[in-house]
Amino acid sequence: MIASCLLMVCFAISVQASEEDSQKMAASLLLESRSPAAGTETSLAIRMSPQAGWHGYWLNPGDAGFPMQLEWHLPEGVTVGELQYPAPEPMVLSDLMNYIYHGDYALLAQLKLADDLPEGIPISLAVDIRYLVCSPKLCIPEQQSLQAQFNVGESGAPKAAQERFDTWRRQILKPLEASAAFSVNDGQFVLSLPLPESVELAEDIRLYPEINGVISNTAPQSFVRRGERLFMTTVAAEGSASHFHGVIALNESMAVRVNAILQAEGLVFPTQVSLPPKEDDNLIVVSTVAVLGAILGGLLLNLMPCVFPILSLKVLSLANLGDERVARSGALAYTLGAVLVCLLLGGLILMLRQFGLQVGWAFQLQRPEIIVALILLMMAIALNLAGLFELGTLSSGGKLQHKQGPVGDFWTGVLAAFVATPCTGPFMATALGAALVLPTGVGLMVFAGLGLGMALPFLLVGFIPALRRRMPRPGAWMLTAKRFFAVPMFLTALGLVWVLMQQSDNQYVLLALLLVLLLSLGLWLTGLFQQAGRQRQWWPLVLVLIIAGGSLMTVSPGMSAKAANSETAAKAIEADTETSGVMAFDEQLLSALVKKQDVFVYFSADWCLTCKVNEKTAIERQATQAAFARSNTAVMLGDWTGGEPEITRFLAKHQRSGVPLYLWYQKGNLEPSVLPQVLTSSLLIEQATGAG
Repeated sequence: MIASCLLMVCFAISVQASEEDSQKMAASLLLESRSPAAGTETSLAIRMSPQAGWHGYWLNPGDAGFPMQLEWHLPEGVTVGELQYPAPEPMVLSDLMNYIYHGDYALLAQLKLADDLPEGIPISLAVDIRYLVCSPKLCIPEQQSLQAQFNVGESGAPKAAQERFDTWRRQILKPLEASAAFSVNDGQFVLSLPLPESVELAEDIRLYPEINGVISNTAPQSFVRRGERLFMTTVAAEGSASHFHGVIALNESMAVRVNAILQAEGLVFPTQVSLPPKEDDNLIVVSTVAVLGAILGGLLLNLMPCVFPILSLKVLSLANLGDERVARSGALAYTLGAVLVCLLLGGLILMLRQFGLQVGWAFQLQRPEIIVALILLMMAIALNLAGLFELGTLSSGGKLQHKQGPVGDFWTGVLAAFVATPCTGPFMATALGAALVLPTGVGLMVFAGLGLGMALPFLLVGFIPALRRRMPRPGAWMLTAKRFFAVPMFLTALGLVWVLMQQSDNQYVLLALLLVLLLSLGLWLTGLFQQAGRQRQWWPLVLVLIIAGGSLMTVSPGMSAKAANSETAAKAIEADTETSGVMAFDEQLLSALVKKQDVFVYFSADWCLTCKVNEKTAIERQATQAAFARSNTAVMLGDWTGGEPEITRFLAKHQRSGVPLYLWYQKGNLEPSVLPQVLTSSLLIEQATGAG
């Protein structure tokens, strides 16, 4: 078994969406006048045309997504004003409010020419746009470069162009000239604005905020007209602002832009309206279950072979410690380190997903450079436990009887969380998947619960003296335990080498092994310097780290044989050639297979310990494969080792942020059954027998 529990390095890795054969959104840059005169203005439009079933986003995308981003390339003497948007439409998906456009839409801006531009001179405009286009099941960040040309001439525009731009101008939001006011009191947002009684109101009237954080996007909105004023109320968000900018779609042909000023005295909504509760009961239940699942999942992570030695040595250091204050402060410091790492990681994942990047749990393990860094760190920990050199927070034997202080405990908690967080196991995957679709605050609570679960054993021992008294007394035997604990760390480093072999070529693996050799040599010299009591004991290690860093930045990992085989398999699928055995995951192929047979789909990664155990003990057993053959069950593998965006998106659709994930599709049914994360051969045989 490969002990592949890995170190979490907390920095952003951009995982781009896979390239599509064609853009899901067609875009063009159009001018109302093909020959505007110098010193005048003309309108330009960025026309967006999504494919059927896809949609674009407003300037405020809502609870998810991002607005269009532009970079203009303009010649001297030409300027472009602010983009003007039409009113959006609401779309609620998984309790998230999105402000979108279905069908064609155009964003307008004013193009202004300087007075001194000579007549007849050709002008070229260009703009780089980046936007998000989504379907109900998938989101893809796209980018395009748009261009337009014209000659400076006489003002005026062709009649056909004027009519087309007039149609778009009627859809652009008009500012409400009269002043509006709003107030926020006791969680209630109230808006008051002047509106003539002659204006008809649709039944589905709605307010769209231009900036999030003032009102709850998903809460119901109530509108009441009193004379020539319109009142609106909804649930306030946690943010605060002195001004509120938004859009009210009054009816099918009229939408106005509102600029409201905060009133010191609360506005009174004119009717007795029962506002929706501030907290949705279902959300509270889901959030509580997710946090508890994260705590339990974090607790189980302590059993991983690369975490258990660190935790065990720290727990044993508290044995028979009589100073309650020292024991409790150490336990709290350890907990703080573990929780902080999980919060930073969770915040980073949530932030990257807000920018449209498809990332999930253990996303850092999809880069060979990081795998090499993890191998070096695991080797350093293993050599420390083996006694080659001494490091304060990991030392054992007699030193464990001395006080390390809360600083050492804090960094040990950080190290333990770094090492454990790439792993997923029972209770964890569902909890972390829920964290990615729950509100941001609740999602961060889930990640914090994971860190709390990891620190729970040390926390209990630190605060319960009876547990410490039942533990064996520290002594020389702990030195032997420390040496023994070096074994799983060496196995972890070996497992990482195997993972690296799946992601890069032989030359890069050879470089990694050379760096391991240099690291071992450097730490051996450091140990000799420590025994001799010399100063500057750490310079050999520093030299090795400099060499390792330079090598990783300059040498490309190349393509592994496994990756090359995957490309060959993908081409075979595209060519509609016959496949046998386990097929590579392809969503279109999956849909075709389900129509004619049962399909078992499993998502795995080379660095996932739980995945590999399930594969050896359940999926790859001869009895299981025979049952699959008898029932004509197709088997499909989604290999997430390299962070493939298609698989990341598919996992997200099933509210998972990592692997493993096991799905069973019955013939003709595209809604799969989700199997447990711990598989048995008998369970799979029963599924195949029942399906067959």
